[in-house]
Amino acid sequence: MPIPQKTIKIDLDAATPTALTPEELKTQLANIGLTCEYTDPAQLKQFIEEVEDRIPNGAIQTYSILKPAAKGEDVLEGLMDDLAVSSVGNWKPSSTAIGYAPELEYIVYQEHFDWLRANRPSFTGTADSENFKQRYDSVESIKTAFANLATTASSALVKGLDKGSIESVFSNAISPLNDAEAKDYDKKDSRVIFLVENYDPNTKEADGVGVLGVDWHLVIKDYKKKKKALQHDTTLDVTARAVLYSSIAAMNADLAAAQAHFKGKSFGGRGYLLGGIPAKDTTVKIFDTRPPADADTFRKSLPLVATSQKAEVIVLFAPDLQNIGSIDNTRSKATSTYAKSVTTGFSFSSTQEISIGAEFEAGIVLAKGKVTVGFSISFTEQYSKETSETISFAVPPGALAYTYQGTLQSQVLEYDPATDQYSYQAESRFLSPIIATTAEPIVAGTKAAIVA
Repeated sequence: MPIPQKTIKIDLDAATPTALTPEELKTQLANIGLTCEYTDPAQLKQFIEEVEDRIPNGAIQTYSILKPAAKGEDVLEGLMDDLAVSSVGNWKPSSTAIGYAPELEYIVYQEHFDWLRANRPSFTGTADSENFKQRYDSVESIKTAFANLATTASSALVKGLDKGSIESVFSNAISPLNDAEAKDYDKKDSRVIFLVENYDPNTKEADGVGVLGVDWHLVIKDYKKKKKALQHDTTLDVTARAVLYSSIAAMNADLAAAQAHFKGKSFGGRGYLLGGIPAKDTTVKIFDTRPPADADTFRKSLPLVATSQKAEVIVLFAPDLQNIGSIDNTRSKATSTYAKSVTTGFSFSSTQEISIGAEFEAGIVLAKGKVTVGFSISFTEQYSKETSETISFAVPPGALAYTYQGTLQSQVLEYDPATDQYSYQAESRFLSPIIATTAEPIVAGTKAAIVA
């Protein structure tokens, strides 16, 4: 008896992919200065057929095709970038569903995608990048540009992209320049395409969902010159990145890992810099007490490098000061000095290995008794294990000095996408490099408090 294949629930309606029509092609050719004999309907029809013959036909279909929103266009809600509908794919989300778009769009964002490829062993994303540089007459330049864009985009997917979807994706690829007086055609553009594999409209299930991101830069030198036999230096840079998930649990794990690392704000919050580039938040919160095991705590904690499908962070809480020594120099007329070995880092058990993949910071002001200490810690890989260093103190004649080290309680918080649950795992203590001295001892049992 065959093992039943898991499927993904998604609510889509059938649609007809946007075609590249002679009328639309005429507009795009005009955008790059090609008019007159090139706009004859018979030639435009032949142009389209020749482009279609050059592009491959794959198995993966599309259910939403988006582009950077132009001024005045309706921006789709819930996405981190300002995106608008570009064209229609094989399917479209129902009126009550957006088909995992926020999650997938976050994952395919270039910086997030690259980090996942470098740091998540289980991440299945693939990428392709091509540079095309040749000399053509203008019509051949654009014909080849269309074909190269489509081929590179499709090649980022193992099973390739459906030809109807490819045509829709690039049905409006050659947009006009903002500067009508520009000597060269020089334009960057991109698309975010949501993918579906083997969708069954009766059961509303698919074998997989995913996302394809395509960015391109087209340059045509002296594109308006129309002297006979003139050829134009044409450069096209294309990058494509894609990931297809057969499990929503796997997608959620990648998403959780990326959000923890980049500390992104929740979808729709628009917590980003101008131009759609997210502002990376490298701050980690130190809690008064151990917080609940939930998504909010996960996002505010210290990310660990992924070693499995699950995602992990270290939660920091209960800051305190521990006494590490004192000198009574009240009976001396000379300055006294001493050196002490101080341990810093996370004190997990020998069987617990952690790896901090980037630098994050945490800061608080802590009060305990009459002592107020500012914590400002940069967490790096050096703190993954306990290390020791020697510190020296000098106490003047007739003085007392009590020395304290800042500490934090810490515990691994794990996210399991298979159950969509957060749970606490191994406990530890973080011994900080923060050292403070006071002339009076802190009374035993005095509770520390975060004051800022």
